[in-house]
Amino acid sequence: MNRMGYYDDNVLGSLTLWPVLIGLGVLPSFIYLIASINIPETPYYLLRHGRKEEALDVLTELRKNEDESVAKQEVDEIENEIGDSGKVFGIVKILKNKQYRNQLIAVFALYANLMLCGVNNILFYSDLIFKEAGISADNVTFATIGVFALQFVMALIGAKFVDRFGGLKVTIAGSIGFIVSLTLFTVSQAMVYKQNSAVSSPLRTTADERLLTNGSAFASVTHSTFTAETTSLIASAQNGANPWSFVSVLAIGIFMVAWSGGTHISTFALLGELTIEPTRATCFSYGNAVMWTTSWIVSFVPPYLQEALGPYSMVIWLGLTVFFLVYMVICIPDTKGRTTKQIQAKFGGKTDSSASLGIVLTEVESLNV
Repeated sequence: MNRMGYYDDNVLGSLTLWPVLIGLGVLPSFIYLIASINIPETPYYLLRHGRKEEALDVLTELRKNEDESVAKQEVDEIENEIGDSGKVFGIVKILKNKQYRNQLIAVFALYANLMLCGVNNILFYSDLIFKEAGISADNVTFATIGVFALQFVMALIGAKFVDRFGGLKVTIAGSIGFIVSLTLFTVSQAMVYKQNSAVSSPLRTTADERLLTNGSAFASVTHSTFTAETTSLIASAQNGANPWSFVSVLAIGIFMVAWSGGTHISTFALLGELTIEPTRATCFSYGNAVMWTTSWIVSFVPPYLQEALGPYSMVIWLGLTVFFLVYMVICIPDTKGRTTKQIQAKFGGKTDSSASLGIVLTEVESLNV
């Protein structure tokens, strides 16, 4: 049975072949294991262990298109960031300090934005929306594969955008793409729902009763509510696909481009630039907890949102995306072309000029709230 509850004997996710599908996960892990042999240690790790020359060699190789002085300057900045203590600050110290606390909040916001844009909600609906758009049931899976292939291509392109424009600008651009996509999706689903209401309404009860006896609550509720409210027009006397369903497909395409080519790839680059060595491990640990919690929420609640809000179920993700976009614009400093001190000056409530004059304390010192 595939993600949307349809049976397809040609898919590895069948009752007999699902172990093969699970086992395929070994392949990319094995490829990474072999490729990782050639991945050097990070400059931060090398400098923490007193291996400055190796760190300089690594940075020189990574910055091969720039002057060697750039790598030396970066080594000096990392050494200042690490300091003499090499300590890792715990959550209590971070919460008590304004600069560190603002780092933590920024990390939480970026991790949450990655999931609360509704990415899992979009992915769970993709098969059914493609079917509504007139794609035959036999080709729906291939259309979905095409969407995921688009993710891979956009990730490669997105990496170039991050290098050129910086992580914050790309993340903001991704959020704008989410807003456009979710707005289009909501409008299209509202129009489909409006047209369906005028044509047919009895499918909901029948589908609910049938599917609730056959599968998981998630698959059954999702399929029954979404199908009853958005496919009755397709099943009606009208011939051909509903034009608004094509708008839904376009919305999905925009969303996946914005997520995989924007926010998904830029967020992790930005996180490393916003934190400093003593706070990074703690911020990332708690930030990952936020990410996986929000990921579970976005995976679990969509059927109930669909039941309660119908075609407007995506509005909650739209609202959260707008909230995080405003926060990023106001509270997160642009890291492109800025030094660590200048970035941390923003979190500490200082100006860039004061940072450049050395007024801002080094990142490893204990600042007063």
